[in-house]
Amino acid sequence: MRTTLVCAAGLLAMTVLAAFDGNLNYASPSRRHIRLGIDVPLVKRRSMKRGNVLYEHSELEFTHGVASGDPWADSVILWTRVAPSAKSSESTKVVDGTAGYYSHETEKYIKADPHPICLDWDVYDSDPSEGKAERVTSGRAYTTSDIDYTVKVEATELEPLTVYYYQFTICGSDTNSVVGRTKTAPTADDDVADLSFAVFSCSNYPNGYFNAYRNAARKDEHDYVIHLGDYIYETGRDGERATMPAKTIFTLHDYRTRHGQYRTDPDLQLLSQNFAWIPTWDDHGRLHL
Repeated sequence: MRTTLVCAAGLLAMTVLAAFDGNLNYASPSRRHIRLGIDVPLVKRRSMKRGNVLYEHSELEFTHGVASGDPWADSVILWTRVAPSAKSSESTKVVDGTAGYYSHETEKYIKADPHPICLDWDVYDSDPSEGKAERVTSGRAYTTSDIDYTVKVEATELEPLTVYYYQFTICGSDTNSVVGRTKTAPTADDDVADLSFAVFSCSNYPNGYFNAYRNAARKDEHDYVIHLGDYIYETGRDGERATMPAKTIFTLHDYRTRHGQYRTDPDLQLLSQNFAWIPTWDDHGRLHL
């Protein structure tokens, strides 16, 4: 019996560790600068300590909807955020003092939350909320406060130029995210004459509501969303809608807070939910030097 329990515990630990690796947000955004990523072994060790208790399902909610993007002919990126409460945690707390522009270090400002959150994700050939849908692929990922409770996974082995539906579920529960819709990219041999795009840029939250996002989402007449940059602005108080934080942003925590505020907009959430995005950078989307 003891041997069986030990083996089962070992298999469970291996499954958990693999699920951490499946969340791409722990990795560096650049393959040339690996050190910009999170220390995943440290996160794993902290999360596997005795006494750690997972959050109750009732404590968690999907705060920013779902999103997909970077479509390839055989894969697409899926994203969501699940957090302990509507107010998140202190992972987005505005901190005093200075911090490195590209540093993920948080311990010196805010004590990391040791409790991991587990999410299952599924991709379907049709909308699962409208009847029987066949699961095409699935996976599991963990997230923590180190990455602001976000989950970013790559769904692979998909068919080109095909519409799919996806959903996240808190592990061991029936608490689901909204159902998202996405579309893979064509191959070089596919007929793309009828493809259409909704193109955006310079989305400044305090200077107006996102009616352009709303119109595109509800008309539902395009295949993909292209965003040409300046998805957010780093400036402080300069419009009718208040900015969070109410200052020019510099630190990782500042950017998390500002991004989080943008993601509360229902029209942005709807457009992100139903279309694969193909974004690029411009100067305001990162620190504007």
